Amino acid sequence: MKKPTTAVIFLLVGGILAVFVAPKLLRVRNLEARSARLEVELNKIQYENRLLENELRLLREDPVYLERVARKKFHKAKEGEIVYKIQKDPPASTTG
Repeated sequence: MKKPTTAVIFLLVGGILAVFVAPKLLRVRNLEARSARLEVELNKIQYENRLLENELRLLREDPVYLERVARKKFHKAKEGEIVYKIQKDPPASTTG
């Protein structure tokens, strides 16, 4: 008669473990997935930060780069230069 009692105790302990441990395991798994996503995001932000630091260094130290940026972003020209702005015609509408 010991065998049924042992089986019941084993099932009872297994049930208790399932009730208390399973949610913890799911939480750990979710936290690991979140950690992996955050690691990817951190790597992306660190890469973007390096790009911005490099651009800042170029803006501070490289006058040729600074001039190129000023001309492109702010439409600046040297004294005496004439800047021509070419506009494309909008596509003809086909109404009929």
